[in-house]
Amino acid sequence: MRPTPAARWFIAAGAAGDELYRAWNRGAAAAVPIGQLWDVVRVTPRLGHDVLGRVRSSGAELGPVLETPARTALEFIVPTGTAASWPQMIGTRAAAQGHMRCPPPHVTVTSGLRSTGARRWIVPPLHTPATTDADALCEAVAAVLLTRAKAVLALTGRGEPR
Repeated sequence: MRPTPAARWFIAAGAAGDELYRAWNRGAAAAVPIGQLWDVVRVTPRLGHDVLGRVRSSGAELGPVLETPARTALEFIVPTGTAASWPQMIGTRAAAQGHMRCPPPHVTVTSGLRSTGARRWIVPPLHTPATTDADALCEAVAAVLLTRAKAVLALTGRGEPR
């Protein structure tokens, strides 16, 4: 396998190159450290898909997004330092350490392929280095949560939240 921009980016982030290529040649996910070149915000799938739509429609920078069924999360790659300032919001969790298990870039939702743990890219790491704009992501999460809260209040007849 020849070096791809994604492979070079993941190796620069601390992934062991030989392990990464060995895993990717099998179609498996490889361990890539979090916190060196980026942090990760994990969002529950239902919330995450709505948030992804909002970030896309806002025109903000959108980096790689990984679907991780075993964690029941979408993982957004965000700039380093994001985890330290990420607010406590329902359905989200930010990480500045640990590892992501990253499948090859061609293992995407649209390809129909799956790797270890059924992981696949919703937004593949093709144009790296790129991270999702953390402010836009936070605003999108807050907006989706507010929309849902308003819907619940309307259904229960309690009106608008203050």
